[in-house]
Amino acid sequence: MAKTAWQLALDYLSRRACTRAEIRRRLARGGFGEEETAAAVAKLERLALVDDREVAYNHARRRAEQGRRGVRRVRLELRQRGLEPDLIDEVLAEVFPPEGEEEAFVRAVRTLAPGGKIPEDRPGRIKLARRLVRAGFPESLAARLLDGGFGGEEG
Repeated sequence: MAKTAWQLALDYLSRRACTRAEIRRRLARGGFGEEETAAAVAKLERLALVDDREVAYNHARRRAEQGRRGVRRVRLELRQRGLEPDLIDEVLAEVFPPEGEEEAFVRAVRTLAPGGKIPEDRPGRIKLARRLVRAGFPESLAARLLDGGFGGEEG
């Protein structure tokens, strides 16, 4: 017997927390129409089984704690999960306060650098800086890394 949109949505949520947009996309891929999808999502909302803010906050907090992602990268990930820009801004301001950006960068250097230390050679620093920019950290911090502005702090 084929599952209903409601049953399939519950299956998705039993595996991991999903945003409303993720559930809608998955149900659409499952062949459900807009009406069935909207009804399933509305029921999830009424029963408080889906909470975009909670999903966004937990995702951002987990990324911040791992120390491998910067704000720009986490913003992109949250956008890909279908979250609203205002909600993303609110959550990122809470999880990644501006005064903690450099601390997060230093943690990422420790995590991403070979042996947890900044390479002494310029090619190694360039490679690490590129990796950090791809991870979502500002180019200005990566430039300080290249100029030796973080020397000795990570070790």
